[in-house]
Amino acid sequence: MNTATVPGPSPDAAGDTGPGPDHVPVLVVGGSLSGLSAAVLLAHHGVGCLVVERRSGMGNHPRSRVLTARSGEVFRSLGLEPAIDTVSRRPSGWFQARTLADPVYTRLGPSGDPTRPISPAGSRLCDQNRLEPILLADARRRGARVLFGCELTSFDQDPHGVTARILDRSTGRSRTVRCAYLLAADGTHSPVREALGIELHGRRGEPRFLSTVFEADLDPVLHGRRPTAVVFPGREVLFARGTLREPLWEHGIPDSPFAAGASDGASDDALGRFARDRLREVTGLPGLEPDVRSVLRWGASAVVAERFREGRVFLLGDAAHTMPVIGGLGGNTGIQDAHNLAWKLAAVLHGNAGEQLLDTYDVERSRVAAHTLWHVLATARELPEALHPETLQLGYLYPDPAGGPDAGPGEDPYRPTGRPGSRAPHLWLRHDRGRVSVLDLFGAGFTLLAGPLGQRWLPAGARAAAGPGLPLAAYRIGGPDSALRDPRGTFPTRYGIGPTGAVLVRPDGYVVRRWGTAPHTRTALEHAVRTALERPAALSPEPARSA
Repeated sequence: MNTATVPGPSPDAAGDTGPGPDHVPVLVVGGSLSGLSAAVLLAHHGVGCLVVERRSGMGNHPRSRVLTARSGEVFRSLGLEPAIDTVSRRPSGWFQARTLADPVYTRLGPSGDPTRPISPAGSRLCDQNRLEPILLADARRRGARVLFGCELTSFDQDPHGVTARILDRSTGRSRTVRCAYLLAADGTHSPVREALGIELHGRRGEPRFLSTVFEADLDPVLHGRRPTAVVFPGREVLFARGTLREPLWEHGIPDSPFAAGASDGASDDALGRFARDRLREVTGLPGLEPDVRSVLRWGASAVVAERFREGRVFLLGDAAHTMPVIGGLGGNTGIQDAHNLAWKLAAVLHGNAGEQLLDTYDVERSRVAAHTLWHVLATARELPEALHPETLQLGYLYPDPAGGPDAGPGEDPYRPTGRPGSRAPHLWLRHDRGRVSVLDLFGAGFTLLAGPLGQRWLPAGARAAAGPGLPLAAYRIGGPDSALRDPRGTFPTRYGIGPTGAVLVRPDGYVVRRWGTAPHTRTALEHAVRTALERPAALSPEPARSA
């Protein structure tokens, strides 16, 4: 038995709420972006979960701002895109100026959203404190339980599950929760990770920044301009926050000028005065009286945990990796951690996969996190080998499930290959109800996409789906009498197959296997799915696990 005490208050044993533990398949520790994403995705896959968050409620500081195209695809698959659109805006571009009142800004990089041609979702500017309530409501609608003001104080794991001790901070009473798996989404200073003794590699807490979120009428100097961000001398940046209807702004500055005149223990009033003075300077509005919502000092860590799994405990989000703010990839990488892990936990808990499938979470996501962090730092240093931002969002690669050669950390998403281990490329299709992305076909199970002359794959897919424990949907893309029309006939080329070939895609939208032509057989499909599930062919379906 592996017992760990989480740093924090120790509950009085006499305060336990009952003689026996609560039972839940998955316990999620941390109710912020990664934890709530995990709750929604687990519920989407039919897995019950309990989320405990030590804060009494959600924070009001916007924190993460960019929702990448890949994260947009995840939430689109969950039906959350319309709700997110109401609280977000599309990026318009970065600019450079001496002050916001300058008559002309210098553009930095491309305008708009370069991912729109390669993603049905595209990227957005969506404040984390506006996104999280959407995720919370959807998690609860789907049946997940989310408790605020509750803190994990200790846990121990054995071969059959995890026993966790939860403290209600408002009453001082504790409860015992028994779960099959525990997900630690409890932030950069993760008590769960520290209790497990998992080391971090990288740099923590430096450099430091001062971030001020405020409301003000900046139209007198903007003159109708709607920049995503403006960079000023001294590396100060003004970010657009909120929405076009309810605009907010965030001013970020390296806090060394302030630190020279005040200690780390500076009062909130002193921080506020300094922030207001800087806002008047960079906006070019000497009489500006901003409505300051929050002022926050924080350190820009760049770290990755040495492993993302310890037995039945998994790290995700900032507990597993903390990224610098460049490109907004930190929170998005956590969303994709949850996307990767949720379907695998569901497959194991529903008896459709072997336990070894869960090892692939660490293999895949630790690799992506390490490569992403390295290339973000390379971008900050303007190194020529840094990967393009769209590659980090949409082109990262997992190892080939069938053991093929390593293709490296990423590929150009504008020239997708459809190779095993890559994100299934986006392609607009037509059907009787209008336009649909091929990505919209992916559900909670595996998906078989056959070429325009691959109709013989469909009965093979139906027979494979009828087999025990192999959830599979099959579609033919283009060709005679197909309900899904490919107007430009580009599906085979984009996925690297012939007209009679097919591609197998796993639940998170990553390619498992592809066949250039036949075999059109149930055996080939079953073998490919079982390989993706890390499950021997002779393994019979297991009953759903209960904690």
